[in-house]
Amino acid sequence: MNRLIPLAGPLFLGLAAIGVSAGAEQPAAAPVTVENYYKLIPGGTSEWKALYVKNHYPILQQLIKEGLLKSVNLYERRFHAAKPAWDYKIVLVFRDWQAMEEARSREPEIIASLYPNKELHERDERRRWEVTLEHWDDVLSAVPLE
Repeated sequence: MNRLIPLAGPLFLGLAAIGVSAGAEQPAAAPVTVENYYKLIPGGTSEWKALYVKNHYPILQQLIKEGLLKSVNLYERRFHAAKPAWDYKIVLVFRDWQAMEEARSREPEIIASLYPNKELHERDERRRWEVTLEHWDDVLSAVPLE
């Protein structure tokens, strides 16, 4: 099932279905935090990370330069945990909902400017998704404590 994911845009997999209306409960200027989880094939972490850093991280860096994305952080577990099973978690913090939508529309142009060899980039991204067993996104909504 997750092997079909390469057919979607690599940056915002699963986010297209969310839409702008999902941000209605949050103030328009509030940052939006998205957690992306990746469960990889056994022994695939080094290859996946290398492909991610080569082919996807520069896109996110460009979005930071443009002010749409505030931060991106890659995490791995310090200790073993059986559930939920993931190897890498990436936390993206967008400026706001509008920035997340704009980033999605900017992605094809950024990819074209960063990767003139479209076939190589697509091949590498396909391979990154072949190494991925499972992927899911969580868009977080802050809940006031007081």
